[in-house]
Amino acid sequence: MRKDFPEEGELVIGTVVDVKPYGAFVQLLEYPNREGMIHISEVSSGWVKNIRDHVKRGQRVVAKVMRVDKKKGHIDLSLKRVTEQQKKAKIQEWQRFQRAEKLLQ
Repeated sequence: MRKDFPEEGELVIGTVVDVKPYGAFVQLLEYPNREGMIHISEVSSGWVKNIRDHVKRGQRVVAKVMRVDKKKGHIDLSLKRVTEQQKKAKIQEWQRFQRAEKLLQ
């Protein structure tokens, strides 16, 4: 049984559903009906002039959960704190999970 919210420090996979000048909103694929926000300061380790140069609507991302406020339903995410190795491992884990779910249907 899956939890309602991710844990702080957990890596999650999601789809960017909206991009604002201050951050991007991500639908979390492993947590139905949960959305997280990546603040512009957590998009890249360098200075971000235009967030749309880094994330686009519909883009699939691997992010690290920085903070969870269950009462408000807020989930703060970071892209810059995920290494390439962590990203690849999370994508492989997600693909295995997807295959397992198809087998169980």
